[in-house]
Amino acid sequence: MSALHVTIIGAGLGGLCLAQGLRRAGISFDVYERDDAPAARFQGYRLRIDANGLDALAQCLPGDHLTRIRERAAVARTGGRFVTPQLDDADVVLPPSWHDAHAETSATARRSTSTAARRIARADHIPGDVSLHRQTLREILLDGILDRVHFGKAFARTTITADGRRIAHFDDGSHSAPGLVVAADGSHSRVRDYVLPGMTPRDTGNVCCYGLTPLSTALLVLMDRHGEATVMEGSTVVFADGFAVVIEAMLFRRPPGAGTAPVAPLTPDRMPLSPVSDYLYWAFIGPSRTLLGASSTTEPAGAVPLARIESLTDTWHPHLRSLFANAVPDTVRTMPVRSTTSPLPWQVDGVTGLGDAVHTMSPAGGLGANTALRDAAQLAAHLQAAAQGQRTLSQAITAYERDMCERAQEAVRLADAGAALLNARRNPPLAPARAAADAVHL
Repeated sequence: MSALHVTIIGAGLGGLCLAQGLRRAGISFDVYERDDAPAARFQGYRLRIDANGLDALAQCLPGDHLTRIRERAAVARTGGRFVTPQLDDADVVLPPSWHDAHAETSATARRSTSTAARRIARADHIPGDVSLHRQTLREILLDGILDRVHFGKAFARTTITADGRRIAHFDDGSHSAPGLVVAADGSHSRVRDYVLPGMTPRDTGNVCCYGLTPLSTALLVLMDRHGEATVMEGSTVVFADGFAVVIEAMLFRRPPGAGTAPVAPLTPDRMPLSPVSDYLYWAFIGPSRTLLGASSTTEPAGAVPLARIESLTDTWHPHLRSLFANAVPDTVRTMPVRSTTSPLPWQVDGVTGLGDAVHTMSPAGGLGANTALRDAAQLAAHLQAAAQGQRTLSQAITAYERDMCERAQEAVRLADAGAALLNARRNPPLAPARAAADAVHL
């Protein structure tokens, strides 16, 4: 195997998936993360992994990791609705281009999904898409490579060796081994800003405000008895006037008799999984002035006063108001929505990127994490070909970036179409729905 070494900047989902793929391919790597520890920063809640994301995970992860993903996925719930704030059916027409592309993407995914990914999807009756707790997926991706992930390392710059390899330097004065540098450090990528200044994603003016409400079996039964289980079946999208809310139950109890994969004794490379209780995930998405108020300032991240959410929903159905009123205050966060207008190949010697570092997009299409995972699997495959001498490293990176940007441009287009649908003005309320709620995944 070649002496190729890969330096991954950022220990998010895409960077860790790439690291797992490189480990599987026998390619040397190190991951550098600016956070001080795996749980140093809030990681978010529910994450929908589609067929493309599952296929990428199946390509990069060992079999026991796939088993853990299956077992840690939320219990599958079918159905879902588009509703008004009064829980009546909402009349929503998807943009034709978005609907056609979504169907085409799904068909392509079904044709391309590997045997391992299909095995994940079929086990325990989990459908093609699965919902995972984001921190759980990150912990599974860290497992087995924890000794190659270096925390407290903020990227500063790169230098180039005489033979053209890149060395990453960090704020604490340390540096990486020479090799290929991969930017996987998110929408605020320091690597991107260093090698391509001026390529910062645009602020769309939208924000996503999300949180969780604890869920108990007793609450589920109570709601069923009163015929108000609408938010408990699949994804429910509430269309308000100029913004929308996505709600989904994350139930982690497995059927009786479901097996648990044996976990190897902890070693320096192993990552234990944190316990996660059942919860209702919800996310508001819409213009900042609408959701946060005219006097608000958009910050990178922060808390949203529950009083603001109470004000926005004061005329909504009592069950929805109760859902937000019983949220855990510390879990309520806001994030600005940014977007890369037209993702382009970087074409920078010795540096490439994946995920939000290259193609930040609105969460309205549910494609950001899945596209990053797909990037990781594709990059790992191209680098394996280079390590085996089938092509030069430069040829491998060129082919990867061309493919990645084509996929990313389509994903950004779909995400923008989804955001336009969610932000549409709806006054007066609309009539019964004609579209399936599972078309929109935040």
